[in-house]
Amino acid sequence: MYIIYGITLVSFYWLGMQVFASDWSKDEQLPILPRSNTSVVIGKFENGYVYHNFKKFAHMIVAGTTGYGKTNFIKCLISQLNGEIVLIDLKGGFDYGKVTATDITQARIELEKVVGEMKQRRQSHIYVIIDEAGELLAPAHLTKKESSDYLACQAAISEIARLGRGFHVHLIYATQYPTKDILNGQVKQNAETRICFRLPTEIASRVALDESGAEALPSGQYGLGIYKKDYKLSMKSFQFEERDGWDVKVRDPQREGSQDTFKIK
Repeated sequence: MYIIYGITLVSFYWLGMQVFASDWSKDEQLPILPRSNTSVVIGKFENGYVYHNFKKFAHMIVAGTTGYGKTNFIKCLISQLNGEIVLIDLKGGFDYGKVTATDITQARIELEKVVGEMKQRRQSHIYVIIDEAGELLAPAHLTKKESSDYLACQAAISEIARLGRGFHVHLIYATQYPTKDILNGQVKQNAETRICFRLPTEIASRVALDESGAEALPSGQYGLGIYKKDYKLSMKSFQFEERDGWDVKVRDPQREGSQDTFKIK
């Protein structure tokens, strides 16, 4: 019997390994750490903090069913990034204080702009964050002409995934519904890092992680997830809370070459 954040687990196994097999601390707010161009803390595991280095692993897939901490995780992530953020949220952007694009046409413009900038030599980093990648897929009822913006977005995302690392451009690709259409071949092949919160089925887990496991995470438990890159471990994400000094810079599509500084909600 194991106790995790007040949860009692009996013989909980994942891929043959006992996970969450220690008494971790209760929910924690994101620690205050110096901002870095490439290194962030993404959660806790039984032996301490889990760090991610975008210089070594440039792109990231984030998957998780609604209500299990995906958006909270993204807020914790971007509050630490020291670079320019292109934040695309076709759900309206209500989860954030400011986004770069909330409709498919603006998303195409901004993604193609990033692709154009990749060929320039630059020292600063760009983080392209897409919250709900499924919204960038064309609905089935649209004609080919009506789908042109969606298709252009997919082409730009594939190019960023394939070439972005060499130009300090990083893709953080989040979805509630991991399918083979949403997680296309270029994204999966080039985004070695996967963050997976609970998913409803083994099929969804295999799409996101290339193996089962996310469907076995405890139901109803916010923030428990799997971190996978060249190794994998179970983790607990931090709880985001707005703090002074945690303003972030997001590209402003209304003013060419400018960024808006805002506080994450």
